[in-house]
This record gives sequence, structure tokens and C-alpha cells, in this order.
Amino acid sequence: MPASPTVEAEPRPMDETRTREQIQAFKAHAAVFVAGMVPIFLVNLLTNLSAGVAGNWGAWWSAWALIGWSSGLAIHGLVLRLELSKGVMPEPPRTEAIER
Repeated sequence: MPASPTVEAEPRPMDETRTREQIQAFKAHAAVFVAGMVPIFLVNLLTNLSAGVAGNWGAWWSAWALIGWSSGLAIHGLVLRLELSKGVMPEPPRTEAIER
């Protein structure tokens, strides 16, 4: 069975509703980031303090979560900013139905 042809979509002007949705999605991502990193950091801090290794940089495993998650958040913010500055949001590619 042949693959469905894809049609390249033209960028469409960003409507107000889509803009609000994209900004809300970024805000939700940022809120989940904060809500997730605070307990991760606190668990790491309390564990390090109780073990007496708070001065050892190798004991701060929460830094890896911070680096990874904040990178994803930064990329999300950058993509949003670039799309907002252009004033267009690309539509996802559409697949046309194959007629038999």
C-alpha cells in the first residue's frame, strides 16, 4: 500500500485564540517545572544534610534534573517567542486520503 502524500501547509496568520493557547501551554509547562523542581531539590537537600554530604558537589543529583528540564522549558520558550515574533504559526502537515 503506497504511503499517503503529504501536503505542505502554508503558514497561516496566528489568530488570537491560538496565540493565547500557546502562551497558556508555556505557562503550564513553567508551572509544572517549578512544582516539580521544588520537591526534587528539597528531597536532595534534606538527604544531603542528613547524610552530611551537602558540601560535596557530587551529591547534588537534582542538578541533572534542573539542567534537563530547564533545557526543555527554554526550547519551548524560544520556539514560542520565535513564532510570536513572526506572527505566524505553522499548520501541521495534512495527509490527503487516497482514493481507490
